[in-house]
Amino acid sequence: MYELLILSALMVHDRTGYKLCKILEGNLEPRRQISNGVMYPLLHKLEKSGYITLETKEINGRAQKLAKITMAGLARFEDLMHTPIAMDAKRESNFHFKFRGLGRETVGFQRDVLHAYREATESDIAVYHKVTVHLDSVLSDPDRQIDIGWSLRGLQLALNVAQARLDWVNDQLHELDGLADDAHFTAAPKITKEYEAKALE
Repeated sequence: MYELLILSALMVHDRTGYKLCKILEGNLEPRRQISNGVMYPLLHKLEKSGYITLETKEINGRAQKLAKITMAGLARFEDLMHTPIAMDAKRESNFHFKFRGLGRETVGFQRDVLHAYREATESDIAVYHKVTVHLDSVLSDPDRQIDIGWSLRGLQLALNVAQARLDWVNDQLHELDGLADDAHFTAAPKITKEYEAKALE
């Protein structure tokens, strides 16, 4: 699903491979670096499929390849946006990719994606709770305590992260309350000053 994020980014304007690497890195969960060795084969594959064109231009005194989305790429973007997300190890990243493109979709579709994300997150929380109950039940065994203590702490972290995701998706759904399914919602959220201060530290 990397191509969804790339096509989404190119719908804003043409971009270099370097810029696309940075966009991809910022949307992966967990975040990780993307090398040119990953990005450019993907761009060449998209070009071969007719979804983008690659043109060499001089930018800041350097020859760089600039990617531009095509009409076929626009259609491919819509197809990917409406493809259900598999509940696998790439699920969280793929939802993040899809969130980025939601401004181009109707409120009804935005709700569908958010509900799917909430359902997946609630499923995670249910599993974490089930494992926690099991570990709590054997906590009294002295032979298990060396492992269980930190296992429970890890689960506590997973639960906190999942709860934050659940709170977020519920907030987004609340923002859509009262809007018609065929409406468009593109309002930017307000970033709190507390968050801004932490980001600058």
